[in-house]
Amino acid sequence: MLTIGFFAIAVFAILGSVCWACLQEKNPKGTREYILLIEDEAQAAALTAETLVGDGYRVILAHDGFEALKIYRDIGKQIGLVILDFFLPVMDGDAVFDELRVLNPEVDVVLSSGLAEQQKISAMLGEGLRGFISKPYSSQELLAQVRSTLDAGRQGLRPA
Repeated sequence: MLTIGFFAIAVFAILGSVCWACLQEKNPKGTREYILLIEDEAQAAALTAETLVGDGYRVILAHDGFEALKIYRDIGKQIGLVILDFFLPVMDGDAVFDELRVLNPEVDVVLSSGLAEQQKISAMLGEGLRGFISKPYSSQELLAQVRSTLDAGRQGLRPA
């Protein structure tokens, strides 16, 4: 469990299947969607998660692509959005994105990076990436990107 201020976000050590009982939310007003946050930098993960939880989202944190894919395989139907860091240990964001799309071709993914290559971002957008947010970003930019991506998916406004 990673505690951030008044909020707690479940951090899963994936050994078997996801333990929903282990997901202890200190966010009783968390009526919004689940967001899978894939971020290996602890400070960036903490700040992003705190912002999202503070706005009512329920956050599941993964520190690398393999952990994220395990979570998504187990509970992907409950996840409304994936926020994916581009540079991750072992498996970069573009590879994680490809694997997520194998699991669910309609998965909503927003890429987050400060140094991502334009060619790779363009290719990912062509393959169904729903958005990109450049680091560092403000809380307002993050929340606006998250909400607009989720709403576009609900309203059928996804790019073809």
